[in-house]
Amino acid sequence: MFILKTLPNLEPITIKETNNKAKKILPQTLEIEALPKLTTITNSYKLIKKFKFKTIEDIQKQIDNLDLNLIEFNVLCKRHGTHKFSSQDIRDDIIRFLCEKYKIKPNYKSPKNTIYIDIIKNNCLIGLEPKTDLCKRQYKVRTSNNSLNCCLSSCLLIIANYNPKLSLLDPFCSDGSIVIEAALKQGKNIYAYDPKSTNLFNAKLNSEVAQVKINFKLQESDQIITQLPFVSKHSNPRIIENQLHSFLKLAEKAKTITIITQKTDLLESLIKNYKLKISKKRKVLIGEQNYTILCLKKKIN
Repeated sequence: MFILKTLPNLEPITIKETNNKAKKILPQTLEIEALPKLTTITNSYKLIKKFKFKTIEDIQKQIDNLDLNLIEFNVLCKRHGTHKFSSQDIRDDIIRFLCEKYKIKPNYKSPKNTIYIDIIKNNCLIGLEPKTDLCKRQYKVRTSNNSLNCCLSSCLLIIANYNPKLSLLDPFCSDGSIVIEAALKQGKNIYAYDPKSTNLFNAKLNSEVAQVKINFKLQESDQIITQLPFVSKHSNPRIIENQLHSFLKLAEKAKTITIITQKTDLLESLIKNYKLKISKKRKVLIGEQNYTILCLKKKIN
């Protein structure tokens, strides 16, 4: 059995990516029998034990009952919830315990065995063969200020029911993660643009590293998936409003529109003047940043 870790509140999206083979067992935590290749997960590991606990000693006792047959090892720990100990406390305690039990020393640089301790409130999952930082992509050599998490970009494609056979446009492409993830899914006729020249430069460079074909121009398309700008203390409200007007005019001609943004007030006030309406809304928290995902569709007269 394997554990898949997801972005907050986006467990159903990863479940959909697995063709409903995974099931949610805890927040941001799915269980699946075989580990497929996925683009929306943050971490994964092979599950060897799951249990409830109250103290660090409870975790130590459970690990003591496992026949790990360690040679060279390291311990990683992730913790979510309120506890009287830190992730580092757990890690140090378990390393010390395993060193004494197996009469070996840890190997922090190139261990043959890595034990993964996943703590979620009063639940503890013990795993092996962890794959971490899966949201990092080798193609992202340049990042923009409003860069999207690549797993989140992939989630947007699934939320949008992205069809690789239809044309796609991202008119605010930032450093290109949405269109690159789409191209990696065998997407054709992919277009990208950004009003900021530095963002466009970043996206072009990243697409070259990813070895995918992106048409960098503003082009009417069947599908629009993008991260919309919003009014902040660092932006000009009039410029943002004009950009949103231009976007909504373009969106009226698309078959499907999926957007992510940090603030929706201005967009929701402007959309009333267009033949569009919000059909779905989903809020997500990535790190300390709140996002809203909106799906738009055409009004029926």
